[in-house]
Amino acid sequence: MTYVRPHYRRDGTYVKGHTRRTRPRAAQPRRASRRATPRPRPAPTGPTAYVRPHYRADGTRVRGHHRSISPRTIAVVAGTGGGGLMLLLLLLALAGGPGTGSKAPVGTTPSQSASVPADHHR
Repeated sequence: MTYVRPHYRRDGTYVKGHTRRTRPRAAQPRRASRRATPRPRPAPTGPTAYVRPHYRADGTRVRGHHRSISPRTIAVVAGTGGGGLMLLLLLLALAGGPGTGSKAPVGTTPSQSASVPADHHR
């Protein structure tokens, strides 16, 4: 005999603690044996995404599996992936963002660089 602690089921029903009778091994119904080799699975034709095990709204358990990704989904993701970055770079270029203008104050002429030789009188 095995004691089962009080608990709540997934549907919210409360189960009081009780003693459960265990059946002898010989009396247990026989289940179909599992295959020694797993059944062959078709090879994925394109990219896949792993879906973690979860429970549906009706309480059904879904085992973890690989789901194929449709070409349409890939196109949608690829189309939105870099669009925001490209828009940001375009706005920075139009607004004269970092690296596009000189650091000299307005109305002054920039001095010659040390790397450029100065013109001497000849």
